[in-house]
Amino acid sequence: MKAEPLITLDKIAVRLYDRIYLQNTSWEIKTHENWAIVGPNGSGKTTLAKALFGGVPVVRGSVRHHVKPSKEDSETPEKVSVGYASPELFREVFERELLQESFRDFSGRIDEKTTPRDIVIQGMQKGACEDKDFEHDLRHFAEKLGIGNILNRDICAVSSGELCKVVIVRALMRKPKLLILDEPFNGLDSRSRKDLKENLDDLIRIGVRLVLITHRFEELPSGITHVLQLKDGEIRLAGKKEQVLGSGVFSEETEENGNRSFALHDLPYLSFIEKETTPGVTGTPEDRTLIDMRHVKVRYGDTVVLDDFNWEVKTGENWLILGENGAGKSTVLKLILGDNPQAYSNHVFVFGKKRGVGTSIWETKKKIGMVSTEFQARYPKDVPAFHVVLSGFFDSMGLFRTCSKEQKTKALEWMKMLRIDQLKERTFGSLSYGQRKLTLIARAVVKSPVLLFLDEPCDGLDRDNRKKILGVLENIGRHTHTKLVYVTHHEDEILPCITHRLMLHRGRIIESAKIR
Repeated sequence: MKAEPLITLDKIAVRLYDRIYLQNTSWEIKTHENWAIVGPNGSGKTTLAKALFGGVPVVRGSVRHHVKPSKEDSETPEKVSVGYASPELFREVFERELLQESFRDFSGRIDEKTTPRDIVIQGMQKGACEDKDFEHDLRHFAEKLGIGNILNRDICAVSSGELCKVVIVRALMRKPKLLILDEPFNGLDSRSRKDLKENLDDLIRIGVRLVLITHRFEELPSGITHVLQLKDGEIRLAGKKEQVLGSGVFSEETEENGNRSFALHDLPYLSFIEKETTPGVTGTPEDRTLIDMRHVKVRYGDTVVLDDFNWEVKTGENWLILGENGAGKSTVLKLILGDNPQAYSNHVFVFGKKRGVGTSIWETKKKIGMVSTEFQARYPKDVPAFHVVLSGFFDSMGLFRTCSKEQKTKALEWMKMLRIDQLKERTFGSLSYGQRKLTLIARAVVKSPVLLFLDEPCDGLDRDNRKKILGVLENIGRHTHTKLVYVTHHEDEILPCITHRLMLHRGRIIESAKIR
């Protein structure tokens, strides 16, 4: 069968905020092609994908959908039906939930809850949920992605990885001809990543066309036929997968230890990190307890998220937390930070003080830096990147205080180290997903915290930035008084400086041990 065009971009340019991107860009997707879009952080991948369905304003050129008219007497072609899932949609979910919470508080309906089912319905076209096949399709896609059991659960009891799957289900419910997935493997455990790859190949086999944005070539489904590489807002390579990946441009490092190939002597920023110390911690006895949690139980209705959880963290220890999606990892971090109100009804001691007794949440947060997908989704969009980093000194979401010259110098040094100083005047919302992640990592470390909480810190980062961040974190954990509590689903991102491992399964500890 002859491959006909499905969507054509002809010399387009798009506007985001006050900037023009992808100038004079042309690209065509044909009816039997499935594309992967690759390229470094900030290269324009998400913007290009959004141009396919009108997700960004195209100010020059044209976007043509080559679909035959639905009626013989109509001369206007239909648009290609598109399903879209992206980490950016988390912001929409959280913003809507904050608004719903305020409505509930005002009206006294505090027992109401938002569920994954509600999130799916909110993303559907008007009346779609009344279709006779809606429930069947929802159950089918949810079961395929392994979240059939959480559809009616309180969203507070849903992990970030499970929320990733909910957003993908919402995209699939639109019965798309073209499915665009932007970093869909972010936050997924290894089993879920394997299942998603298989599900994508199944969809390709039944005729759904796929455009996948990824930074990891091992995530490419076998059904991907073409690859497009972007750099600095321009298409550098585009063609059949075998030809593009075999061009040598994407040659992966093959060291035995994968991403652990970062060597301390190769890091030009090592000397700067070695100067870092944490005020007030020098000379602390090695056996001082920083976190003490005993018989902790977290429940939402009938759903138990943590059950008889016991954990102790002492100075000098770097912890790795492992577990499948929904195991309770993020809940542990929220309890320590005081972001989960059930912390105050449990035995949760941080820096020797019980949560809610004798100390404020802000006193505790002064000593903790934090990076997570949820926090990134909640951070205000209109704050300049430099102010985002500076806000780390005050644990605020936005900058509302005057900074000292020393604080500004230190924030800029960290941005230079992470090579994002050229973004300092850009607003947080105008940055790419990976650039936002780097900005929030700088925000977390700028105050040299006692504890640094890192929930999937490499999600959304390209290979070079992953390697850089892993090197920075390794040096912090090994050479400074800041100690790590680190969550990841990728074995090649486990840092050599990790001293202890905590493994969770369905809210219970199955291992808590020293590993070196």
